Amino acid sequence: MSLVAYIIIFAFAAVTLLILLVSLVNYLIFSRKKQFYQTLIAFGVTAAIMLGSGIMVGVKTCNFVFSQLSKTKTQVESKVKERTEQRRKKISYLLSGVPDAVSSKINADFYEFCGQKDWWRIPLVYPYHMIMVDDFYLGSLEKFKGGALKELRDSSTAAITFITRIAFDRKMLLFQRNVELNNSEKQEWGIFEFKTGQCIIFPSENAMFKAALDKDYEGELKLHSLLYQYRDFFR
Repeated sequence: MSLVAYIIIFAFAAVTLLILLVSLVNYLIFSRKKQFYQTLIAFGVTAAIMLGSGIMVGVKTCNFVFSQLSKTKTQVESKVKERTEQRRKKISYLLSGVPDAVSSKINADFYEFCGQKDWWRIPLVYPYHMIMVDDFYLGSLEKFKGGALKELRDSSTAAITFITRIAFDRKMLLFQRNVELNNSEKQEWGIFEFKTGQCIIFPSENAMFKAALDKDYEGELKLHSLLYQYRDFFR
């Protein structure tokens, strides 16, 4: 039923109600029962139609609401499934850079634990991860040495500190870091190889990218902030 039809029904009901009131006055004053009863029947019929229309509107509204909720739920479930699959692929990719004898013994928490309280972590190729304390501006590349991941001071040792931006694949970490030289701060770029633990420093970002390609680097040729990488991994 269209909106116009509903408006007509309700307008008719309002007019009928007015006539009913007039008839009631006539009945009470002039005892015109027939006119009053006829008007009462007409109002009853109109009320029934209004009730039926209201039920139809309610049913249609409920169906619409439920369909929207169902659609939203499906979209959310699909998005969660998609992100879970993306995370699984990232983890599988990083594990491909680790010998099978080692990967089979890695605790699942290494790639699931994102940090706590005032520090956060970005898992890389085992046993390395990025650690950020207090904020995401600076981080340090650290090597996990075993134990509980939550015990930050006891479970990891720092390899490279003051890192501001990174990119990585299953072979190496590309980074930019801040260093102090002659009481002033400057930037330098480097490549850290996960397999050997070797670190090479470069004077420019372009030089670092060129060297990374020469070493068959597979990742993105763009450095991102630590916050970006954190959200990208754990979103």
